[in-house]
Amino acid sequence: MDVVCFGEIIADFVPVEEGVFKVCFGGAPMNTAIACSRLGLDVAAIAAVGRDPFGEFLLETLKANRVNAERVRVTGYRTTLAFVSSLKGENTFFFYRRPWVVSADTEIKLDEGDLALASSAAVFHFTGLPLSYSPLRGDALKMAEELRRRGVTISFDPTYRPDSWEGEDEARKAMLEAVSRSDVVLATIREYRLLFGEIGLEEIVKECAKMKVGLVGVKMGAHGSALGDRSSLWAMEAYPVEVIDTVGAGDAWNAGVIYGLVKRLPLNETIKRMRQQH
Repeated sequence: MDVVCFGEIIADFVPVEEGVFKVCFGGAPMNTAIACSRLGLDVAAIAAVGRDPFGEFLLETLKANRVNAERVRVTGYRTTLAFVSSLKGENTFFFYRRPWVVSADTEIKLDEGDLALASSAAVFHFTGLPLSYSPLRGDALKMAEELRRRGVTISFDPTYRPDSWEGEDEARKAMLEAVSRSDVVLATIREYRLLFGEIGLEEIVKECAKMKVGLVGVKMGAHGSALGDRSSLWAMEAYPVEVIDTVGAGDAWNAGVIYGLVKRLPLNETIKRMRQQH
């Protein structure tokens, strides 16, 4: 495997007009998985869906996009749902998962089969939503730590969604634990400021370097993005386009960075490839 993605898989209800929603494939790590597959990488997913029509839809979408879904459980819990409140600018998500209701993605129990699959990958990519509820939080952190010890590159996207946490302090503590176990962090500028306070790009890279993070990706929406390591920082301007739907944009960007990691591209070449793929 080139990449194993772990975390939430969700049926997103996206507004298409006043009072009308369209059911779409969702879940940040699974969006990234599909995008990685479309870039030609060999990808597998670790997740859980319900034994219901939404779960069937999500599972079939993974398979249709050539994502290995052997470790996607079909459980007795209902598939996790999310309603998106807006499309332009910053989206707000309302979840049907813990702490509000019990659903499939928080009840998954990681096991030796998951560890074996992820150990075969060049990159293990996971997100912050699995950290929002215990005991899955502990399992996810232990897996990241063990995989890193085995030489797998650990990629972490905080994917901070306030609706899934008891509060900012809990989220900050859990996410910092994940950052300390990661080689790569791919987050929005707001998420970095949640973790480290109101600091700029260079300071973000330095703070992550203190925690042994080798590659830092910063997503800034209309202001573009940046990739930095201990020796360089490269910026990428945003394209001047009409915004139709921003859901999943950062997940696709993650896939471009992961592609560069797997192919061992230098940062400036990764940025260049991402511009060409647009």
